[in-house]
Amino acid sequence: MPDLALDLRYLKYAMLVAEHGSFRRAASILNLSQSTISRRIQLLERRLGMPLFERNHAGARATLAGERFMRDAAVGADHLHQAVLDMASTQRGEIGDLRIGLMASLASGFLSDLLGTYRRRFPRVDVRVQEAASQANAAGVLNGRLDAAFITGSPLLPGCEAEHLWDERIFVALPEDHRCAGGRVVAWDDVREDIFLVSAEAAGPEIEDYLVRQLSGLGFRPRLSVQQVGRENLLNMVAKGFGLTLTTYSTLGATYPGVVFLPIGAATEMVGSSVVWSATNRNPALKRLLQISSELAEKHRRGTSRARRAESRRG
Repeated sequence: MPDLALDLRYLKYAMLVAEHGSFRRAASILNLSQSTISRRIQLLERRLGMPLFERNHAGARATLAGERFMRDAAVGADHLHQAVLDMASTQRGEIGDLRIGLMASLASGFLSDLLGTYRRRFPRVDVRVQEAASQANAAGVLNGRLDAAFITGSPLLPGCEAEHLWDERIFVALPEDHRCAGGRVVAWDDVREDIFLVSAEAAGPEIEDYLVRQLSGLGFRPRLSVQQVGRENLLNMVAKGFGLTLTTYSTLGATYPGVVFLPIGAATEMVGSSVVWSATNRNPALKRLLQISSELAEKHRRGTSRARRAESRRG
């Protein structure tokens, strides 16, 4: 058996000699001396323990054993060459696996743009998404199950790094026949007597905490109805008149018949989101995701600043 460290260039030289039937023509193509080609193929033959060519004054012809060896070895060489290319691509973050946790909608907004951009740039990375509450996503990052998580607020997790990426306006989802559905904005006082539907999953616990803080400040406890459903069925329940629910701008990218989305509270009431990851995570695919996240966040901030200046001039 040949040494596994056998220089694959020698195999390439042998295949060229077999293809052209001549050491001289192979040397000319490779821009090497004929003696160099001959010595290296002889070394290959010694390692294999058999001759690859029948040599004569007219040139060289592969032996039966040599012809079979080069045919079979070419397949293995192609596989090994591809493996080397894939390894390099993996190191560049172009191939691999990426596991992320989130709680926001992917219908529109920053996270939708981010994942769309990432997919277009790195289509060979296998991205797996977990939708869960912030606490579950944070635990996933801490135990290594997730490479990164997109969490509301500014999380401080041991051994982790975080970067604030975007802010979203808070909206209330109302049935289209609700008394406030025809307005442009909803005040908290307008819905103090309504039932708020909250999912037990994903962003549900965060929304429940937010409602308690907002409405308890007005002197009463909010009426909450916790449902064991996801975002889609929660909004379908709103359409059927079971209550209202809170969401963010990103949800507005999808259509929900019978539901009206209006901003609630003051225009300054925003929910911020960050990406958090382990400081020891060396996944190259994660590095690429973080780079794109920072790029889009900066682009988003510049766009927001321009919009505010334009609005100020109009005012």
